[in-house]
Amino acid sequence: AHRADGWTDVICLERGAYFHRWEYVQCAKEDGGKVFIEIRHDGTVQFHEGQVTSAEARKRQQGSKGEGDAVPAAVRPEMSGPLADYILLHRHAAAQASLATSPAIALRLMVAHAMAGSALWDVRPFELRARKDETQASVESGVSVAALAEATAQTDALFKALNVSPALRRNGDDYRLCELFSALLAMSDGEVLQVLATVMARTLETGNGIVEAVLHVCGTDLSAAWKPDEAFFDLTKDKRAINAMIGDIATLSLAESCRAETGKAQKHVLANRIKGEGCEANPDWRPGWMQVPPTRLVDGAGSPPADAWTRIASLFEAGAENASDETPEHQDAA
Repeated sequence: AHRADGWTDVICLERGAYFHRWEYVQCAKEDGGKVFIEIRHDGTVQFHEGQVTSAEARKRQQGSKGEGDAVPAAVRPEMSGPLADYILLHRHAAAQASLATSPAIALRLMVAHAMAGSALWDVRPFELRARKDETQASVESGVSVAALAEATAQTDALFKALNVSPALRRNGDDYRLCELFSALLAMSDGEVLQVLATVMARTLETGNGIVEAVLHVCGTDLSAAWKPDEAFFDLTKDKRAINAMIGDIATLSLAESCRAETGKAQKHVLANRIKGEGCEANPDWRPGWMQVPPTRLVDGAGSPPADAWTRIASLFEAGAENASDETPEHQDAA
């Protein structure tokens, strides 16, 4: 993949061999830079892009001066391996102590880590991969995805103005990490917080309690973000849940009168109630699954969003009981 991207060569170091940066020189891709892959014993992989060995760099310099291909004897490093380890670890400890008392700088460095990663940070953006094509299409066409794309474009522009790529790409290259860190240091606190917000949004995991917590503390209006669409009706098949929705949007007596009908017929009644065919329209109605906080439609039945909220509600809502041990097991709707 790197060769396809135009890198001159990709070199994989022996497992456990360290990439000692002082033995290499930064070199742009267009100038013949290479990619070195470092594989540590714990399986961690780091990609060091745009590098050539010091010896090769000197050889190229000699060639550019017209002095032939003769390469002078390599200069022995001024530090032994153990001494370099000693010096670097003391410098690392000092940097840690400095960061602990420099929150504004630490904030920028944390955002850079979230964007580029490191051997200790493994963060990657969420990729929308739905089980059903209709779900994929529904989410991709929603206003929420469009809103995040717009916010991302605005923060991307901040980096592009500084000639820095805003891509979220973990390759373990500390040059890339430093490049982002440098760009963030040039931004105002407000701009950094804007970048932080979009990066966090793009790396938010799906299907768990943290999503419910975010919706709750942000006061998200889900009625503005979503409305029942064709995919929702196609995927909703549990007659108990459909009947409960009819009771919610209309009356319990209407729901009871429809109980024996097919799921398709009940969904037709529900759709008519939303559109207002033969009754007053209720376009702002949303099922309990799509409210904040979410509610269960069938007593005792597993409901992923409601179950997730029940587990963490007591952390965010006064008086709520944490019933994580009492939550029904997730059940697939028939």
